[in-house]
Amino acid sequence: MLTPREMNNTRQELQENYRRLGYQKSLILAQTQMTENELDHVLAMDQADPSLVWELRDYLEDMLLKEGKAIYPFSCLADHSVNCWFPYQTPWRNKKADK
Repeated sequence: MLTPREMNNTRQELQENYRRLGYQKSLILAQTQMTENELDHVLAMDQADPSLVWELRDYLEDMLLKEGKAIYPFSCLADHSVNCWFPYQTPWRNKKADK
C-alpha cells in the first residue's frame, strides 16, 4: 500500500506521462480496454485498482517509447519487477497499436 505522499507522487507521474503522450482519451481507452471511469480513477489515484495503475504505467511507458518521447520518471512504479501482486493484461502489445 502506498503512503499518501507516494500516492500523490504516483498521481503526478501518471498525469505528466499522460500529458506527454498526448493521445486522445478514446484511443487510450480502446488500446487498454479500460473504461473511462477506470482511467479517470487511475489518473486521479482515487480508489484506483492497483492492477490498472500498473497497466496504465506500462501503457504510457510503451507508447512514449514508441513515439520517441521522454518518459517522466516513476518513483514507486519505477521497477516493474517488484509488481508480483497485481496481474493485468496488456492488450496493446498483442496487436498493432495505431495512432
